[in-house]
Amino acid sequence: FFSPSMPNDPILPENSLYWYGHPLEEARTWVHQACMCQCPTTKHGFQPMRMASATANCAKMVEYALSDGFDKVVQMQMGPKTGDPRKFKDFEELFQAWGAQMKWMMSLLVRTVNLGRVRDPEFFGRPFLSSISERSVENGIDVVSPEGERGNCWVTFFTWVENADSLAAVKKLVFDEKNYTMDELITALEAEWEGYE
Repeated sequence: FFSPSMPNDPILPENSLYWYGHPLEEARTWVHQACMCQCPTTKHGFQPMRMASATANCAKMVEYALSDGFDKVVQMQMGPKTGDPRKFKDFEELFQAWGAQMKWMMSLLVRTVNLGRVRDPEFFGRPFLSSISERSVENGIDVVSPEGERGNCWVTFFTWVENADSLAAVKKLVFDEKNYTMDELITALEAEWEGYE
């Protein structure tokens, strides 16, 4: 992907100070790491790519809101039960179900990332990367140790826009214009749109 990067330079050093605890001198030297994470160029402040991270297919949030948390791909209950969507009387009920699925998924991912940060040193040492980290050398710790960490353990949310698109389409076509019912929508989804194009 060759998208141009248009970061807000006056804001990013301030974010580094607040969120990651980088000193101002280091925060001002930032470069992009991964997608959009500001990272100092110093050996003290660098963020090794080892950091625990998680990736989510966020389209599952709206899918689970429309399936009472059941995942038809793996054939099991994944998200919380949020009610039979066929019985949703207004968009607010659907939106509340979606919000519950979003909260569940984000909570799961953040807890997974935090567990990874704490357990990484036991299973996943990085001696060569540690040798170029002043923080690691000076403190005698592996670079994957959360001790003294100033890094960014991130959760990447892919397919985020599908939520807004899907919710807007259902709001408009089912609840506002009443072109379809929730029952018709769920029936078409369950048939994977076969015969409902």
